[in-house]
Amino acid sequence: MTDRRLRGALHGAIDYVRTRLWLQTQWPNPEILFRRGGMLELAAYLQQCWSPTVTKDILSRFGADIHPDTWPIGPNITLHEYGEDFSHLHVGAFSHIGREVFLDLTDEIIIEDSVSLGMRSMVLTHLNLGEYPNKPTAQLIPKKHKPTILRRGCSVGAGCTILCGVEIGEHSVINAGVVIDRDVPPRTIVKSNHVEDDYEIPARFFRTLRRA
Repeated sequence: MTDRRLRGALHGAIDYVRTRLWLQTQWPNPEILFRRGGMLELAAYLQQCWSPTVTKDILSRFGADIHPDTWPIGPNITLHEYGEDFSHLHVGAFSHIGREVFLDLTDEIIIEDSVSLGMRSMVLTHLNLGEYPNKPTAQLIPKKHKPTILRRGCSVGAGCTILCGVEIGEHSVINAGVVIDRDVPPRTIVKSNHVEDDYEIPARFFRTLRRA
């Protein structure tokens, strides 16, 4: 073998090793990630992972109830308040969760069969203004958590926000970018945000708290 061919073979071997190492950083062994950093490291990896197949596999392996016929999940999903596992997430058959979706697993998120959840949407299951000093509004609006449910066949557009405890009925359609703060009946199309008048908290509420 000439020096030229030898150098070519050596460069080829180096490129192969580099590629294998790069692939290992993209699809590492989730068990090793868990042993090293627990659920926190798994959630951080899922936020960066570009494979819907790997995303679904890791969710299932670490507690989520994912139907075998679920369509792609993610990639690049964000999981919040998952605790010791992902068991608060339930996804039915033929359902799809889009890219960069935010899932708050404080309480259960139930996604039934044939549901589509658009990219960059947020599904929340808790409300907490924060237990900070000198924050009377936290007493006015107490913290809570409650399951959020997407019933069979409903479709949620990109960039929507589904608030804590909301139930979206069967075969309903939510337009992109809508904030859903109330239950949606079955077979309903929601085209825009629900508009309500703003409410000003009376000043006497704050004076009473200061005296207490």
